[in-house]
Amino acid sequence: MVYMDYALIGNCQIAALVSSRGSLDWCCMPGFDSPSVFARILDENRGGHFALRPIGSYLIEQRYIRNTNVLETTFTGSEAAFRITDFIPRWLLDAEENHHAPHEIYRYVEVLRGSPEVVAEYRPRLDYARGETRISPVDEWTLMATHSELPDRLFLTTNLDSRTILDGEPIRLPQASFFILSYRQPVTNASNGRVIDKLQKTISYWRYWVKTCYLPKDYQVEIIRSALTLKMLVYEPTGAIIAAPTTSIPEIIGGNRNWDYRFCWLRDAYFIVEALLQLSRFEVVEGFTNYLKDLLVNRMDYLRPMFTIEGKVVPEEIRLDNLSGYRNSKPVHIGNNATTHFQNDVYGEMILALSPMFYDERVVRSDTQHLWEIISYLVEVAMEKFAEEDNGLWEFRNFPRHYTFSKLMCWAAVDRGMKIARQLKKEEEWRRWGKAKYRMRQEVLEKAWNPDVQAFTQAYGSPHLDASNLLMPLLGIIDPQDPRMVSTVLRSEEVLMQNRLAFRYTNQDDFGEPENAFTICTFWLIDALIMMGQKRRARRYFEHVLKFANHVGLFSEDIDPNTGELTGNFPQGYTHVAVINTAMMLAAP
Repeated sequence: MVYMDYALIGNCQIAALVSSRGSLDWCCMPGFDSPSVFARILDENRGGHFALRPIGSYLIEQRYIRNTNVLETTFTGSEAAFRITDFIPRWLLDAEENHHAPHEIYRYVEVLRGSPEVVAEYRPRLDYARGETRISPVDEWTLMATHSELPDRLFLTTNLDSRTILDGEPIRLPQASFFILSYRQPVTNASNGRVIDKLQKTISYWRYWVKTCYLPKDYQVEIIRSALTLKMLVYEPTGAIIAAPTTSIPEIIGGNRNWDYRFCWLRDAYFIVEALLQLSRFEVVEGFTNYLKDLLVNRMDYLRPMFTIEGKVVPEEIRLDNLSGYRNSKPVHIGNNATTHFQNDVYGEMILALSPMFYDERVVRSDTQHLWEIISYLVEVAMEKFAEEDNGLWEFRNFPRHYTFSKLMCWAAVDRGMKIARQLKKEEEWRRWGKAKYRMRQEVLEKAWNPDVQAFTQAYGSPHLDASNLLMPLLGIIDPQDPRMVSTVLRSEEVLMQNRLAFRYTNQDDFGEPENAFTICTFWLIDALIMMGQKRRARRYFEHVLKFANHVGLFSEDIDPNTGELTGNFPQGYTHVAVINTAMMLAAP
């Protein structure tokens, strides 16, 4: 069982989810965190969708065109067959790295055999299906959707009769047809030839992008699909990287762990940058660096854990009671209250994300002094925050503590800051930070270690294990062969794993006890095993978890260890980062 039968299409400005039945069930315009225009994934009846429903019985198959983010859904019946090709245009315009990336979704339909009949179910519902959406014909080929209270307009341009679509009457498909969704204004001079030209340019763009990625010998298919997915989570105008393009897909079906992930978590973005840097995708690193610089123009008392794609403060949660939720899992949220949390690990992650700007010889920047000032500020704040409690990596809302991972990342901030200081010959900072780094490391290794549990635990004095501690050797605070680290890995494998899938923790949090495995944590355990020298066992775990990808190779945030069902927001950048990083580690000698 996998269920989450959706494929993502996108162009680094907008994204959409298309179901395995070819229904466009989720899309927000004009940005990732804008109100939805289709939200069937959150309400089967009221959310809104766009599908071509065939009349008769058809076998439906779906796949990405190889090495692209262009999707094909093929309908095969006994007497007829047709194919829908879904894509959001993207291609390079000039040598200055400017791209054509409009707010447009293309659906190109080809008849492969016979004379198939379909009903075009065109049911946009603007503003999360709040208020009334009116659909009216503009001309013979164009429909316009408007909202009763907002100025938003969504246009559908086609070479079929718009009135027939509006009336929901059966359509006998011609040899080739198209549907173009566009925001604010209709697409003019559309034709099959123009659509095919845009399709070919988009295919060529993605294939060239893949061709210029570094790949190891093993697991190339999985790495490519993960890299293409991560690229679609980049919001190119600002360089922000979102955690996932959806909101309120529940961690537990029927539960209330439903959050909006359409924002830039600084923690997630660092791991995404790290993975894409391994693939030589340096343009993402530079874009994200510029996003961070803009965030930090004004010094803050503390760094929030997330920001909007435009670099603004994330709005606090609002419940949408008009939507029934994914598989009736309420509530549906927009906004996220974690924006008010204190999560002190972000200082380390920001410095880790910025470090390549100082070390990679491919970078020639004129703003090194400004970047150094940002690094210096982040290190100083990390040293100050090290002594404080916070909400932790997992955003415990009502349980502030001295979380081990937060301490670890504050240490990492100082450690990487020292290396940058040495690189720039900043001797005064290097010496002063070195004393703090030594003291911080001693405290973490002493206070996070629980001799009764024989492991580093979730927080100082805690008896609970936490998968984030598996990152300790990767970040360099302890040798992977240290007996304490080996014991932590083995205890985590014993306590946190169920059916060879790892939970992030098993203790109670603000919403009860976790029920589903957190997919990235399984990869963290695998990485720790590799560093211990247990590569064969690690590979078995890795190939087991890869089996839980959906029909087009995508992962969500969580997996039900009993049924194998994918849960949580989808597709999840964190998870695809882990696929790349772990595959790289396994491929290394």
